[in-house]
Amino acid sequence: MDKLPVLKKNREFQRIYNKGKFAASALLVVYVLPNGLPVTRLGITASRKAGKAVKRNRMRRLIRENARILYNRLEKGFDVVIVARKTEKIVNLDIVGRELRYLLRKLELLKDKDNRENDV
Repeated sequence: MDKLPVLKKNREFQRIYNKGKFAASALLVVYVLPNGLPVTRLGITASRKAGKAVKRNRMRRLIRENARILYNRLEKGFDVVIVARKTEKIVNLDIVGRELRYLLRKLELLKDKDNRENDV
């Protein structure tokens, strides 16, 4: 399987934070900005506020896996930054996926609105 197109440079993240739209939930914040490219690029972050390294890395892995599953359903031509928030809840793949689908739908980035599996 091919790797997802990702954002790596700090200036790319800063541009999206400053100029993009966002939606937030208890676990995640998603920032979106059109990029004028034929692909959607993803960036995933978790600050130190989100917990120690083990917890931050686990959140990033869960977000990355859900993004990989949803990538073909995303609208093309956007830069998306997903930020893990501090949480006391124990999270798993399904919980993160449900929140991510909700936020992407709220920002009108998720196609196939008729195909809602296990969503809120």
